[in-house]
Amino acid sequence: MHTRVRTLDCTLDLPTRRVNLIKTGVRMNKFYEILRNEDYKPFVETKGGGNFSADYVSWAVMHDHLKRNFQYVEYKTHEYQITKDGTTLTLPYMLLPNGTAIVKVTLTLEDNEGDRQTHEECLAVRNFKMSAEAAPDAAQVENTIRRCIAKAGSMLTGFGIELWFGEDIKDLDYRPETLINGQRPKEGHITVDQNVKLDRLSRDPVFKGTDTSTKVKTLINSNPTEEKAQAAIDKLDKKIKELRKKQKEAA
Repeated sequence: MHTRVRTLDCTLDLPTRRVNLIKTGVRMNKFYEILRNEDYKPFVETKGGGNFSADYVSWAVMHDHLKRNFQYVEYKTHEYQITKDGTTLTLPYMLLPNGTAIVKVTLTLEDNEGDRQTHEECLAVRNFKMSAEAAPDAAQVENTIRRCIAKAGSMLTGFGIELWFGEDIKDLDYRPETLINGQRPKEGHITVDQNVKLDRLSRDPVFKGTDTSTKVKTLINSNPTEEKAQAAIDKLDKKIKELRKKQKEAA
C-alpha cells in the first residue's frame, strides 16, 4: 500500500491582505488571550452516559466565536491518497496499518492588525466507546474532523481549553479493544462485536450438552474473515430458533 499526502482547502473566508508573520511569544499570547477568558460554559454539551461521558463545545459554537473575533478564518483538512488493490483513493484521514485512522486539521486565524497564526491538530477516529475505530465510516470521520476543528480552536485561542485539561492522562488509561482470546482484531477479519455475538449465541441453553461452544472458540481462534464470522452468526441464530421451536412443540 502506497500513501501520498495533500491538503483539502476548506476556506471559510478568503480576503486578500498583507500577512505579518508572528515570531514572538508576545504575539502568540495576544492571539491566545482574545477568547481565553470568555465564558464557554453556557455552550457546553455532554456526550455519552453511564460509564462514559464527556463535556465539549461543538465545532459550530467554536466557528461562530472565531468568525466574530477574527477577520480571517481558514481550516484545512489534510487528505491522504492510498493505493489499494490497484485503485487509488483520496481519503480525509490517515489510514494506519491496523485499519484505524487519524484526521489532521490546520486552522489559521488573522486578527484586525493583519497578524496571522496557524495551529495543526490531530485526533484519532473513535467509536462510542472512545476506542480507536477500525475501518471507520463516513459519519465517524466527519464527526472527528469537526471535533478536531473545535480542539484546534481551543489550542489556538484558549476558548474552552479547560475541557481538554487532563486529556493526556486519560489517554494513558486507554486500552484497545480485543477479541475474547486477547488478540487484536485485524482489518477484514472477525470484529469484536462479531466475537461477542458468537460467544453469546454458542452459550444459549439450547446447546447444553453439545460441543457448540468449543467449536465456536476454535472458529474465533482461527481469525476468520468478517464474511465467514457473519455466516456463523446467522447459522447459530437460525439453529437456535429451530431448536426452540422443537422444544416448544414437544412441551
